[in-house]
Amino acid sequence: MQTSQRMVKRFFEILSMTDRLDFLTSSKLNSGDRVSIRTNEEITLSPKGWIVTAATSLCLPLSFQTVFDFFKDDKTRHEWDLLTSGNNVTELTRVPTGAFPGNSVTIIQPYVPTESNMLMIQESNIDEMGAFIIYAPIDLPTVTSVINGGDATKVSILPSGITISPDGQLASNRKNTGNAQDGSILTVAFQILISGDNYPMNQQKHMDAVASVHGLLSSKVLKVKAALGCSD
Repeated sequence: MQTSQRMVKRFFEILSMTDRLDFLTSSKLNSGDRVSIRTNEEITLSPKGWIVTAATSLCLPLSFQTVFDFFKDDKTRHEWDLLTSGNNVTELTRVPTGAFPGNSVTIIQPYVPTESNMLMIQESNIDEMGAFIIYAPIDLPTVTSVINGGDATKVSILPSGITISPDGQLASNRKNTGNAQDGSILTVAFQILISGDNYPMNQQKHMDAVASVHGLLSSKVLKVKAALGCSD
């Protein structure tokens, strides 16, 4: 629970992107897309390097409950989550965190044969105002250590996730008597750590990283829209 709380806090901190950098590649970004690069000094147990963060928001003609249910479904996760490499996942454990159904902290295991120790910690939350699903990779030895009393504040965590909120304007623009909950605003954000030979990075490497991560973001959005039947 402590690790999950840190994960959620860190996710919402990165959404502001106050240290956003504009490079020549920024002209290729779609309207509303944002990319930021920062050092990973706050991640004490990871090798030194850079964290590239990408985020975008889009309107969907679906209720936020419908969108939340889609992202919560383990059977459809392979359609949008880059960390699963297109494979299925299994929920290993669940801890309820509130009165609303679906509010929980879970440990998920993706079926990735080359990463047998890879797990994911995820927190899901929904109420009348909206919803979020935030997750991060975490390895089996770390989970075992924390369960056995290890210091949760020392766990390296690099969260990604989505937030969903109702969009009454979208519904009202449809010229029908639909409920204001018929539309939603989805924000997608994820992070990638670049380390090793890429550290330190010059401006050209910054630009290459921005272009690469933006390509992943665009691909993820297209997959989400296709899976939800909202393709243009």
